[in-house]
Amino acid sequence: MSAAEDRRDTAGVTTRLIVVYIRRALGEDALEGLLTRAGEHRSVATLEDEATWSTYEEKIALFEAAAELTGDPLVARRIGASVLTEQFGRALLFLIGALGSPERVLRSVARANAKFSASATMRCLETSPDRGTVAYRLHEPRIPSRHDCLYNEGVLSQIPAVFGLPPAEVAHPSCQVDGAAECVYVVRWSRWRRWSPSVRRRRAEVIDTSLRNRTGDLERTVAELVSADDIDQGLGRIARRAGVAVRAQRHVLAARAAGVVHVHADGFADDEAQRLGRELLASGVATHPSSATIVSRIASTRHDYGWLAAFVPADAGFLPAEQEHLDAYAGLAAAALDVTSALLSERRSREVNEALLRLSRQLATAEDEETIAARVVGAIPLVTGADLAAVFSWDPDAEELVLVAAQGVELEGDVARRFAVPRTLGSLRGDRLRPPEPIRLVSGSEDPDAGALLAWFGRPAATFAPLVSGGELLGGILASEVAAHTADPRDATRATELRGLQGLADQAAIALARNRLLASVLHAATHDRLTGLPGRELLHDRIEQAIADHRRTGRRAGIGFLDLDGFKRVNDTAGHAAGDQLLSAVAERIRRAVRATDTVARISGDEFVVLLRDLDDVDGVHRTAAALLEELAKPLAYRGFDLAVGVSIGFALAPDHGETPDEVLRAADEAMYRVKQAGGAGYHVTPPLFGPASATGVDTGGSALS
Repeated sequence: MSAAEDRRDTAGVTTRLIVVYIRRALGEDALEGLLTRAGEHRSVATLEDEATWSTYEEKIALFEAAAELTGDPLVARRIGASVLTEQFGRALLFLIGALGSPERVLRSVARANAKFSASATMRCLETSPDRGTVAYRLHEPRIPSRHDCLYNEGVLSQIPAVFGLPPAEVAHPSCQVDGAAECVYVVRWSRWRRWSPSVRRRRAEVIDTSLRNRTGDLERTVAELVSADDIDQGLGRIARRAGVAVRAQRHVLAARAAGVVHVHADGFADDEAQRLGRELLASGVATHPSSATIVSRIASTRHDYGWLAAFVPADAGFLPAEQEHLDAYAGLAAAALDVTSALLSERRSREVNEALLRLSRQLATAEDEETIAARVVGAIPLVTGADLAAVFSWDPDAEELVLVAAQGVELEGDVARRFAVPRTLGSLRGDRLRPPEPIRLVSGSEDPDAGALLAWFGRPAATFAPLVSGGELLGGILASEVAAHTADPRDATRATELRGLQGLADQAAIALARNRLLASVLHAATHDRLTGLPGRELLHDRIEQAIADHRRTGRRAGIGFLDLDGFKRVNDTAGHAAGDQLLSAVAERIRRAVRATDTVARISGDEFVVLLRDLDDVDGVHRTAAALLEELAKPLAYRGFDLAVGVSIGFALAPDHGETPDEVLRAADEAMYRVKQAGGAGYHVTPPLFGPASATGVDTGGSALS
């Protein structure tokens, strides 16, 4: 390839946005004129592919052509601002959204910018809760362009929109086009502490759309794997999909299957790709000058095939969670190799093959573990001919197999659905299940575990296939053996059954692991990263539920707004690490001071909220407030520092002081500020509309300030 073709300056998200904007503004026929004016030799389909990279000059030529066609000198800014509306770069938007706030995005702007552009560096100069300043330097010998600046303004304006806020205002006081050493952008957005209900709804919609897009991308990849004709075709699709999910300038997939080495690369010349492939297979490491790398092992429960690697400029690095994304696609590559290798080498029977493929499609859309287990149980008789089928999950704490779904047997009650594995060295001990090979269980054998499990189901013999992913035991599949078949694995029918059962176990393990990964992503999106407490959105949902419960039970809910006194002093004197340590300790102490049924949430830096459910009278609020003050008055020792802060607490009652989460939180916030104004280190309860006088002797409408 030529030097120009080898330059990977601009990600395909940009060229796709340009094409779609012109199509929407001027129609499909205008696209040919766009390509002609830009001197573009590539097709529209290529420019719309997010996996396509372009040079900086090609990008600018497309912007200039778009400005000429539309007669709009600001078209590049409008194109940049459409990035969220058009839902392009979905995997990248998901990763950016996981950072938690516009302020944190700007702090990571160097890494985020590297996903879009390799022709310039962007760095954060300063940030605050409602603004930030970033610098952008175009690398020589590229010539600065006003279109590039306008596009940057458009993209930067959408950072708050990822979190449901209105677009930011972007000022551009210093520009390389005018001779400055670097461009400077000042980004201002609304402070998110005062989010309106509509803003929260938009935030929830962004999270929901991102999660559905993430799931959809994985499901489409599974569907493509199922339709692949051979190993190379399947691996090529995996490598291409991974290149969009983990947006890096270059990727290499190297795997060894059926005695053949397969190397697929994007962004490398063939000889360099082969070198990196050999290096990956030999050591699991890939070295490339001036590049940062993340790698994921391509390994299933049965085979270790190779590695999938992503490369970005060394000064850019990767965003949080990109390793997880790469791991997910490496897992799909391993699944593709497992299934495809088995099809090529073993020539499974048509019935087994059809059942496994059908199950693969069904599992791709399964939304929870119960659905996964039910679909696997339904496929076991088709694959093995068994008259009894069961799927278990593994409880590592209790060391028990828990029945999730079964066919051909009826068990009643929770106790009957749990099988405690004895503390003997039998074949069903958890540590013996980790090598993922099917285990044959025969009644009357010397293995006490086998006899116990078979007696539980009333069968003389069965095969148990562990469900293992990433070295972690997830559960197992049990299939009774049909008497007409021999137990000898060399028997053709028995061998087909064993392979089919293992294939079911592999697919079930992948589906369960994927389901748990998505559940963990959802948890991260709704909980505070530092303390693990619920965030603002989840808190609002629980307050709404508490208000709805009042209509049914008549019981109130207490909402306490806590703001730490002197927290800034801790950060200034002991450092931010000490501040984080203190916040984590505060979160734990708040949890200790409330009931297990209550909710504790962190909604911003040093602000917490407690939700007290099912209150009969206001005394419970006063008792909780006193317990909170006592817990939070205790100092925390940290590296020679005595970290001590007070707390100001304001309580309101629902639905007395509000029939929506916004209203009752506002009332609690106002009560907290009364404490602040009185000097802090106390609490105030907004006058309630029910219940007797408080246990502290303060009248029902009064404060308890200390």
